[in-house]
Amino acid sequence: MVQSENSGQYLIGVDVGGTFTDILCYEPRRQQLLSAKVPSIPDGQWHGVLDALTALSIDPGDITAFVHGTTIATNTLLERKGAKTGLVTTAGFRDTLEIGRTRRLVGGLFDIFFQRTAPVVPRELRLEVPERTAGDGEVLANLDGFDFTDLIETFRREGIEALAVCFLNAYVNDANERFAGKRLSTLLENVPVSESAAIVRERGEYERFSTAVLNAYLMPTVRRYLTTLSDELAVKGIIAPVSIMGSNGGTMTLAQARDFVVGTFLSGPVGGVNGALRVAEKARTKDCITFDMGGTSTDVALIHQLSPRIRYANQIDAFPLQVPQLDIHTIGAGGGSIVHRLADGTIEVGPDSAGAVPGPACYQRGGEAPTISDANLLLGRLTADRELSGGLRLSWELAKASFRRLAEEVGTDDLVRLADGVVRIAVTKMAGAVREVSVHRGFDPRDFTMIGFGGAGPMHALFVAEELAISHALIPRLPGHLSALGQLLADYRRDAVKAWGGRLGELDIAVLRCETAAMQESATAQLIADGVPSDRHQHRITIDMRYAGQSFTLPVAWNKEDIDWIPLRRAFDKRHAETFGFKDERNEIEIVNIRVVSIGLIDKPEVDFVQAPTGKPLIEHRPVWLEDGFVDCPVYDRNALDTGFAFDGPAVVEEPGATTVVPPGWSVGVDDSGILACRFRSDNG
Repeated sequence: MVQSENSGQYLIGVDVGGTFTDILCYEPRRQQLLSAKVPSIPDGQWHGVLDALTALSIDPGDITAFVHGTTIATNTLLERKGAKTGLVTTAGFRDTLEIGRTRRLVGGLFDIFFQRTAPVVPRELRLEVPERTAGDGEVLANLDGFDFTDLIETFRREGIEALAVCFLNAYVNDANERFAGKRLSTLLENVPVSESAAIVRERGEYERFSTAVLNAYLMPTVRRYLTTLSDELAVKGIIAPVSIMGSNGGTMTLAQARDFVVGTFLSGPVGGVNGALRVAEKARTKDCITFDMGGTSTDVALIHQLSPRIRYANQIDAFPLQVPQLDIHTIGAGGGSIVHRLADGTIEVGPDSAGAVPGPACYQRGGEAPTISDANLLLGRLTADRELSGGLRLSWELAKASFRRLAEEVGTDDLVRLADGVVRIAVTKMAGAVREVSVHRGFDPRDFTMIGFGGAGPMHALFVAEELAISHALIPRLPGHLSALGQLLADYRRDAVKAWGGRLGELDIAVLRCETAAMQESATAQLIADGVPSDRHQHRITIDMRYAGQSFTLPVAWNKEDIDWIPLRRAFDKRHAETFGFKDERNEIEIVNIRVVSIGLIDKPEVDFVQAPTGKPLIEHRPVWLEDGFVDCPVYDRNALDTGFAFDGPAVVEEPGATTVVPPGWSVGVDDSGILACRFRSDNG
């Protein structure tokens, strides 16, 4: 349901990370923000959600909206804990998942020991049926008289828990696929069935098959989690509708998320991008790079002209995923990333993480392995003298003990320089992730402002910015909860795609106009069913295009008022030049897909980041390792910094949920929206 700003008392956003669960509560009438951070519970994310709600100490009956970002789908796939899944496909195509495109999606090009990752459906559970649809959609062989008995007996005997139906050319005409899906759903009671064309309606059999199989493989686990969560929330007295953050930047209803589980892979990180958009608007900047570093991973994304980039051809682990996702690049570098010595004697950081339990050694929860958080404590960038968010108090002695063991392995007795080296390695890896979403996409990171958030983001953001020669950075208030805030700011979103096109000179623009109108009409009906009135709908049309002979496409926005193809042709040439550095104006252009993005607008919380300062700005001075030695640094209380307060680095700023480290050469000022606006002073002048 769309929530009016004055319709209730509390709006809740929850972001479940690998280490912590963050919850943000917004009370519209007083524009008040409440927050809490609790440890995430492995194998039971909903426990962390309930613990976070309890920590808020609010009346559950006063909650009117609940938006949740979850990593259930991602974790289930990476840990290979999905359902036992079967596949029904066109005769002759049972090995499509195995053959793929004969590319190494995971593994080095020259790794002689490379082995292709096995499909999640073994060959004995990939069964064929005698159906066939031609490339133009003509049904050459249907399944009206086919006896499904043998298939059903095999699946029952093998104990499958989910089923995917993937037929050749179903994206053009899915009649056979829908018929088989309906029959199999009836015969295999309580076994969820995913039809490929219902998940991905575009060409590319391997990518479509892979996506549908992943959806089936994950569906039972995700459905159990969503059912358990909604039931537990109801027991707690929360009757507000629950929405799930989607990978495409919008939210889904609970019912939609139950069927389209592959749309939730980036559920958590997407919230951070949405929150960063609000920060960019407040700071009056249009181009920024988000830097979201938590306890387990770092997620980065590029926002150009206040619009996050989106990708349609993605990959999760070793598997193609053909669904719209924000272009977020993730690496295994977080505060809890474990540091270890490789066989050649070098140091590696991550991707394994200490997680929430036992956590970094300094957390005093039983962890012994050295982590990035332990390194920062040894460098004086974190404090052991004051409690952090969630009542966490760090132990300098345990951090030192964890690094002493690592030091013995690498043959050094200088723990501080070892810790400094660890952080430098992590910064280099994270800078590489930023290059992935900027330089590798045709953008110069120096033209962007970095927004650092997440529990560990503000501590490392300015170091990463320096590595990339980025001269401006923003640290929002409540940086550890920005992803949770982003959940509250997300609109409903529906994505539709249709394979349609050919060479521009052979197409009628009036037909394109009719196709997009039909797609908009369908999306409008879906949004109305979601509870969004028609006066709150927005539609955007993009066309997937390519030069004749290319195997890849670029999306280009299309104005349905255009009377000819000239503006679209010019827009594609410009986009191609921006992305690849050249354009070919003499080559013919082809349309491959039509895409319609339909948005159901919600009332956004008018969050005021400015808070009345409390206490004295300066907490203390303490030695902090910066550049090549310890420096006596002022430590400021973020909650005591008023608008206009300014200082130069080196300095440290502490607040509940995050610590900002300001290296030498940076100037910081608190702007009128409460954001720490950071600027690198060229030549330190």
